[in-house]
Amino acid sequence: MTFLTIIVIALIAIILYLYFRPRREKPAVNLPYIEALLAELEGNIDQAIKKYKEALNIDTNLIDGYIRLGNLYKKKNDISRAIKIHQSLTVRPTLKKDTEKKIYYALAQDYLDLNRPNKAVSFLKEILNIDKNEKPAFEKLLHIYEDLQNFQDCIAVIEEYASETDDGRRRAYYYAALANSKLNESGEDREALEKEALALFKKALKIKPDSLATLYSIAEFYRNKGEFKKAREYYLKIAQLHPKWTFLIIENFEKVAFETGTFDEIIPLYEKIFKADPKNFMVGFALANLYEKKNEKELAKEIYYKISELYPKSLLPKLLLTSLMGDTKSVRKELNEVIKLVTENKFVCTNCGMSTNKFIFLCPKCHSVESFLPHC
Repeated sequence: MTFLTIIVIALIAIILYLYFRPRREKPAVNLPYIEALLAELEGNIDQAIKKYKEALNIDTNLIDGYIRLGNLYKKKNDISRAIKIHQSLTVRPTLKKDTEKKIYYALAQDYLDLNRPNKAVSFLKEILNIDKNEKPAFEKLLHIYEDLQNFQDCIAVIEEYASETDDGRRRAYYYAALANSKLNESGEDREALEKEALALFKKALKIKPDSLATLYSIAEFYRNKGEFKKAREYYLKIAQLHPKWTFLIIENFEKVAFETGTFDEIIPLYEKIFKADPKNFMVGFALANLYEKKNEKELAKEIYYKISELYPKSLLPKLLLTSLMGDTKSVRKELNEVIKLVTENKFVCTNCGMSTNKFIFLCPKCHSVESFLPHC
């Protein structure tokens, strides 16, 4: 067989293969689905619903289309229909895990919108059964329990699903919050409730020894019981470990210091904190107030000047300074009335910017723990 004959045979074989090989049909484009996406993007809900229905008649395997269709009905306040559509997807056989998770997320949100958080919880747990490392489901589950103030279940969830990178702050907060809920319970066996609460506080400190929420809760517990030495011990820990949050303890700390005969230690402590951080204006105001009581007005003025420089738009330090410099009692009285009107505590979450007039340890908006600081 000559070389030319071999080439001819090879070419014939290639031609025959190309001619008789199975031909794949070019997939048809589901045009209504594209039109539905565009209508949804433009905010035309009714048109989008119409086109999604057309698209799903063409291809019943468009799971994302069903999810989107249900969500659109929800926007029209037809949540029951949204649930029915999303629920129907769960009975489909051989769904991929990622697809299952999308369906359960949709159902969880449906029931949250219906204000049935406990039902939403069940679907989030289904997601975590599929993938215990699914962080969005884990966080959403915690947020639901936080909103319900169900700290026992918060603890159960975080201990089962928390990652190794968890620093323990949130977990310690849950234990402290659960302890406080025990203290707020009404019952004849008060001693047993207090014993249970102290055990929970102890567990919290074991998880996070510098937990602000726990240290503060324990200090308040002992202060309310009249055990002022123990309360002072925990107030001091807060001032030492969390100087930015000393504003939390100023009033009660001073009362406890008076009861324990340690009031002389207050001014040196405040001076140390304010010197290290002049932006800690709440401590600055408290220190200036003590200077005024000791008739050390020049020292008080220095603090007000300093805070005014650091917070030029704040009216309060300027008013306090003006009041201190007033020449007559009548002028000072009038200024003090104005100061009362503008003195309103405002705390801002350093994570999301939410503001509140009352300090809280858990942000209801972004669910950050120990994120609120005073705003001047």
